[in-house]
Amino acid sequence: MAKDRRNKGRDHDSRLDLLDASLFEKKQVLDIGCNSGNISIIIAQRYKPAFLKGVDIDPYLINKAQSVLRIAYSLQNPDEDVDKTQAIDLSMRFHHFPRSMTNLFGFIPMATPPSYTSTEFPHNVQFQEGDWVEMEDEKKYDTIVALSVTKWIQLHRGDDGIKLFFKKIFEALNPGGTLVLEPQSYDTYHRRAKMNEKMQSIYDSIKLLPENYKDYLMNEVGFSKVKELGVSDHDNKGFKRPLFLYTK
Repeated sequence: MAKDRRNKGRDHDSRLDLLDASLFEKKQVLDIGCNSGNISIIIAQRYKPAFLKGVDIDPYLINKAQSVLRIAYSLQNPDEDVDKTQAIDLSMRFHHFPRSMTNLFGFIPMATPPSYTSTEFPHNVQFQEGDWVEMEDEKKYDTIVALSVTKWIQLHRGDDGIKLFFKKIFEALNPGGTLVLEPQSYDTYHRRAKMNEKMQSIYDSIKLLPENYKDYLMNEVGFSKVKELGVSDHDNKGFKRPLFLYTK
C-alpha cells in the first residue's frame, strides 16, 4: 500500500508557511506528485486559485485524494471563509462539522452540469492519475508545485529523465510563472536505489546532483531568477529540505 510521503507524522505542513498566498490566488496551478491530495486541497480551499490540478502516478493515492476532497467539502463551514492564517490541518480530523457526519449522512454532492465552470472550492480542484512527464498536457500554468518528487524521477529515469522533467515544467509555465521546487538531497538516494538492480544501475550513472539543479535550471533550462525560501520547520529531520522558487 502506498504511503503518504509528504505529510508523514504531521497534522500541519510547515512548508506551506514559506509560500506566499500570491503564488496561488486566482492562479492556474499544477501540483506534480500530489500524493493523497492534502496540500492541493488546502491550497484550493484557502487560497482560491482559479484552477488547480493535482497529478500522481499512483492510482491508490489519486483515489484517496478524491475521497479527501469530498470529505473536506462536506465538512467545511458553509457560512465562513477559510482563515488563511490558522494552522493547516492536513489530517482532515478537525472541521466545522464532526468527521462522523459523512459516515452517517454521506458526502455533499459535488456534481455539476458539463458546461459549468467555477473558481470556488471544490470545483476549482481536479485530480488526475498518470505520469506527468509522459502526459499530453497543453495547458499553461502560473505556478507549478513539485515537492519531494525529484529523487523518484531521477532514480527511475536517470539524468535524462530529470532534465526532461525540468524542461517540460518550463514549457508549461506562463511567462513570469513560478516553479516551487523541493529537491531531496543526494545522500537519501542510495537506500532507495538498493530496492532493485535497475534502480541501482541508474543511481550509479547519475551525474546531475541535486546541488547542481540550480545551475542547470538557470543556465540550461532558462529560468530568469531563483529564490531560496529556507528550510521548513518539520519535526522529522528527513523532511527538513530547502524550498526554492524559480521564475520563468
